[in-house]
Amino acid sequence: MRIEKWVVQEHADGVPDVERMYRKVVEELDVRLAADEMLLRTRYVSVDPYLQGIALDTPIGDHMGADAIMEVMEAGPDARFAVGDLVQGFAGWRSHLVSNGAPRLWQTGTFPMVFPAFRRLDPVDYDEALPLSTALGILGGPGMTAWGTVEKFLDVRPGSTVLVSGASGAVGSLVGQLAKHRGARVIGTTAAPEKAAWLWELGFDGVLLYRDGDAPDRLEKELAELAPEGIDRYFDSLGGVLTDVVFGMLAVESRVAVCWQWASQVGGDWVGPRLLPLIMFPRTTIRGVFSLEWFTEENWAALRRDVGALVRGGELTYRQSVHQGFDSIPAAYRALYLDRAASRGKVLVEL
Repeated sequence: MRIEKWVVQEHADGVPDVERMYRKVVEELDVRLAADEMLLRTRYVSVDPYLQGIALDTPIGDHMGADAIMEVMEAGPDARFAVGDLVQGFAGWRSHLVSNGAPRLWQTGTFPMVFPAFRRLDPVDYDEALPLSTALGILGGPGMTAWGTVEKFLDVRPGSTVLVSGASGAVGSLVGQLAKHRGARVIGTTAAPEKAAWLWELGFDGVLLYRDGDAPDRLEKELAELAPEGIDRYFDSLGGVLTDVVFGMLAVESRVAVCWQWASQVGGDWVGPRLLPLIMFPRTTIRGVFSLEWFTEENWAALRRDVGALVRGGELTYRQSVHQGFDSIPAAYRALYLDRAASRGKVLVEL
């Protein structure tokens, strides 16, 4: 059958130039299935900032990887799922694919990892409040990143001061709300005034407007006003100058979760001051966040139970920016970087 896919045609650092980096390919797919294989049709595709690293590690000519929701169209007798099942997995920017849904080792990058096996999505878990598309958002990888970080590491306590960088995104907005639910005082950073207004709507106690290249002294002054007693918990997805300033404000027994580093991985800013003394005296604990470790059936059930109940009870809010059509995938991805005011919450594409 004839299918479409987006392939990587050039590696480019910095803000993704999608016209240079991606090319749409139409090809014939052999749909003669092995006993354990399935033919899957992609329903939704995710676009996320971390895909910049995936793109740089993808061999030229290979399809672009990404999280996706798929429907099983055909299945061999020993297949993992049945015809009609909805599944989620790292299928990429493809209209259709043939797969057995098994875990896949990713070895092309500097950090080998395993993409988990496809998992079945039960329709009873989704409704008007939490539609199927949220399996790529608040009930998917971004939700697990936020919930897992708060639940498994940050140890947010009533009265703690929590700073969330990149707070208007799918992950940061949920981290902030979960911290508020635990009684913390939450400060968020964002680059757009429109997104700052949304953070106030979510109940954040303070908002800092920040863009790459902002003066450290201005950031230090404003953060000191927002957090006069220091920062107890820092969810870091920006890095760069902001993190340099924050490390000088960490409270005793503080914790830092490093989720992403926009400043270095997109902005190319790999230089900063020697920070070890700044974490030594307050006895700070720093942990890298790699949410795949939390992708277990037990944790998925807990995420649906805990976060799902808060959403349906009106105690948690999320947003999705849903683009339409296979051809819009690169533009939706570019919007994460160049149209930050319009890209609110989780950004995805419905095929």
